[in-house]
Amino acid sequence: MGFEVIVSKELKLVYTKYFGFVERQEMEQALFATLEHPEYVPGMSELTDLSLVEGAELSLKTIDDHTSQVAAHYEMQAKFTAHYVFAPTDLGFELVQAHRKLSQQRIDNLTLYIFRSEAETLKAMGRSETSIAELLTTLSR
Repeated sequence: MGFEVIVSKELKLVYTKYFGFVERQEMEQALFATLEHPEYVPGMSELTDLSLVEGAELSLKTIDDHTSQVAAHYEMQAKFTAHYVFAPTDLGFELVQAHRKLSQQRIDNLTLYIFRSEAETLKAMGRSETSIAELLTTLSR
């Protein structure tokens, strides 16, 4: 499993992409990579891409533990955050659905949106790009 985190202060966006087999440890590492990034500012929009996830070593317990950790993060930053997730596969969609249910109960300043298509994800974010790849070219300019 691996992940990539790109933070754009200009676009006020954190982009995280997971590859391969998802484990809780990598989710924690991605969170810390975001928090430690020099351009990160609390309240940035977040976009998570699960299109290359092939499997997961996650249970309801590990998702619950991760949600508690994330709740502490959002509570400390005390800024509203919109988090958009592109989850085209059943596996990714189901994992995020479980996380969203728990998040809605515990995190007041986070709204989590889940989409199966890139176009829907970007449209909900108010972006004009038609693909995440196109958005990433904007980030790397």
